[in-house]
Amino acid sequence: MIARSVVRDALAISMGMDRVLEEIKFWESKTKKVKSVKDRLERLYTARQQLKDNPKQSENLVQQLKEINNE
Repeated sequence: MIARSVVRDALAISMGMDRVLEEIKFWESKTKKVKSVKDRLERLYTARQQLKDNPKQSENLVQQLKEINNE
């Protein structure tokens, strides 16, 4: 099981599809990928998939996390 940060996943999703795609393109262009870059790419791939498959639920999740953080 991989331990993942829900907050980081939500932040990646909240960037929106265009920004996620730009970041994926940027990080994939690097020839030498250290562990942190690989982890970032994995998170971005997950965010891209969620935004593509479940756009309304992704938006709802981001709104709920914003409300929790503001309390």
